[in-house]
Amino acid sequence: MEFGTVVRRRRMVRAFQNRPVEAEKLARLLEYAQRAPSAGHLEPQEFILVQDATRKRQLAEAALGQEFIVQAPVVIVVCADARRTTWRYGQRGWERYCITDGAFASLLILLTAVDEGLGACFVGAFRDAEVARVLGLPPQVRPIGIIPIGYPGEGPVRVGRRPLAERVHLEGWGNPLPPAPSLHQALTAWLGTSSSTVHPTF
Repeated sequence: MEFGTVVRRRRMVRAFQNRPVEAEKLARLLEYAQRAPSAGHLEPQEFILVQDATRKRQLAEAALGQEFIVQAPVVIVVCADARRTTWRYGQRGWERYCITDGAFASLLILLTAVDEGLGACFVGAFRDAEVARVLGLPPQVRPIGIIPIGYPGEGPVRVGRRPLAERVHLEGWGNPLPPAPSLHQALTAWLGTSSSTVHPTF
């Protein structure tokens, strides 16, 4: 599938068919997630695979009752072994880098799922200590996201997006794109100007 199509088709899927996920597809999810960048190339990302019904139920409870976790045939819990980052980066490795690294890997799983015809959802709302207990995580291993994986049991739901004109700032906060009929034209105009130029209106 063309990359732009994958990105546009990505949605959070919260209902799954009663159909197993093939091992080769699961392998590709993990192989591509492994390619995620990490601070200092220290690779703190770890992946815990869950298909046991009782354990999925416990994860759903830890995730504040998000029952669709139980419905998914496979759940990938992305974790970060902070020991791999804190030895070099200290507290910042614990508070920021290992979380960012886990998020990179999680996004690759979500995108690969689309390319494989699967559905997935990133669940970030959970009680960390409870997830750690369910999975037997060491103290320095942080759960980053719970990702249920399976064949979608629901159609895609279109969601609106904030216009890029409201979200892109030039050279600093609050400097919008120059007025133009399209994003491409606005960026062309900006790239042709001095970096010191500030456009006050859009």
